[in-house]
Amino acid sequence: MFTLQIDSGLLLSLLNLNDPAAFSQYRVGKNSGLLFTSDHNGDAIPQELETLGVPKNELRRHVAYDIGINAVAHYLSKRFDAPLIVANYSRLVIDCNRRPGSFGSIPSVSDKTEIPGNKDLDPHLQKLREEEIFYPYHNAIDQHLRRWRPTLHERKNQLLIALHSFTPVMDGVFRPWQIGILWKDDKRLAYPLISSLRENSSLNVGDNKPYSGSEPAGYTFLKHVPEHNLISIAVEFRQDLIEFTSGAEKWAEVFASSLEKVIPSLDSI
Repeated sequence: MFTLQIDSGLLLSLLNLNDPAAFSQYRVGKNSGLLFTSDHNGDAIPQELETLGVPKNELRRHVAYDIGINAVAHYLSKRFDAPLIVANYSRLVIDCNRRPGSFGSIPSVSDKTEIPGNKDLDPHLQKLREEEIFYPYHNAIDQHLRRWRPTLHERKNQLLIALHSFTPVMDGVFRPWQIGILWKDDKRLAYPLISSLRENSSLNVGDNKPYSGSEPAGYTFLKHVPEHNLISIAVEFRQDLIEFTSGAEKWAEVFASSLEKVIPSLDSI
């Protein structure tokens, strides 16, 4: 039986000098009116937590991170010359798209995979994950949006696009969509984007599939979109299509071509 040997009364910091930063950001000097985020981008685990008691082969599964999304994110950031902010730590350490303390924030089981290092977690150790990983990532997004607003001249609307990937099979059921567009209440970007993607008859595009953007909306949306009055969607790419770089770039290009078509129309709204 796995036991993580950490004395919460003595541990003052979770991350050490050999651990990566909580987040990475690229092209943040650009005020393009478009920001890409990737909440489940990385698979890092702090050295202090070892592997959370999870076999290493399980850490290569979708339970630990969004497979393929890193290559998609960098392709889109380069294509649009737009800022990109990504979370570097595994969602098993703390999920940067779940409210701290909520179900799934620090899961003890994920898609039937047990996470022994998250069971009966001491509140102090939970707080360290929030303070050193979760909040720095979201503070970076918030700070970028605050810097961005006063200097935005070329576009009236600011866009936040949250990038994710999903498994082709869940609970034994195949998910046929290649791309899913998730949205909540505001259809200004979602509807024209879905329509543009569906002009290609070979695509199966999910409208709030495989997940709904509303039930429940992710933390990234709830935190940043109302506060900064953003137009926002989340986009989900099927993981078997983007697992390798060639596929990631192909499907990022499919999405980018439609996004490029619909963005100009938003300025007239």
